Amino acid sequence: MSTPNNNSKQPTVRRLFVIVDSLIILYVVLDAIAQVLPPHYSPLSQAESLLAVGPYGYIMTVNFLNRGVFSLLFVYAFIQILAMLGENWRNYKFGLYAIAIWGVAALLLAGLPATGRTLGIHTIIGFAIFITTPLGELSISLKLSRVKALADVRKIALVIAGLAVLFMLFYVGVLPFLHHLKSGYGGLFERLLIGSVIAWMGIMSTYIWDMLTRCC
Repeated sequence: MSTPNNNSKQPTVRRLFVIVDSLIILYVVLDAIAQVLPPHYSPLSQAESLLAVGPYGYIMTVNFLNRGVFSLLFVYAFIQILAMLGENWRNYKFGLYAIAIWGVAALLLAGLPATGRTLGIHTIIGFAIFITTPLGELSISLKLSRVKALADVRKIALVIAGLAVLFMLFYVGVLPFLHHLKSGYGGLFERLLIGSVIAWMGIMSTYIWDMLTRCC
């Protein structure tokens, strides 16, 4: 394993990945809390975005903001670790841009609830990031072998990113034509897609944090 070059940045970058992991855990907790509160939207048939609609919708709205923050923070921290490992971040720019757009979109979705006049734009933004982000994560995963320190996480990153792409292809390209399945389980497949995207970030963040902890 190669050692990061800039020792002065290691504690700061390590803390950034700890924050990313902590916010991802918070995301799961808030999502679960919002799910069990009225009006009791079905996690199987109804979209996650509906959790931001209703008397306790502010919890999911906060969670959208949280998702935007940890996604953008991940991009920044990942660029920093690449620089420390002597790798040009531009070699990963498609994936990093895709995750950054996912983060910005989450911030926008917090102010564009999936109801009323904003439903259309909310849906367009959602579908756009559902398509691009899994592909971006897969792009990064395919290139991890270029950096010796990140090569060990490549296999699990590829598996999760590959699952995200498969979920995306099914959700966007197949499910709309399976009306009975979509009406009964559309929310489940959306959550599998969102969960795989976020899980990829969590795995990468945890691995890099552990790498920095062991080498320092």
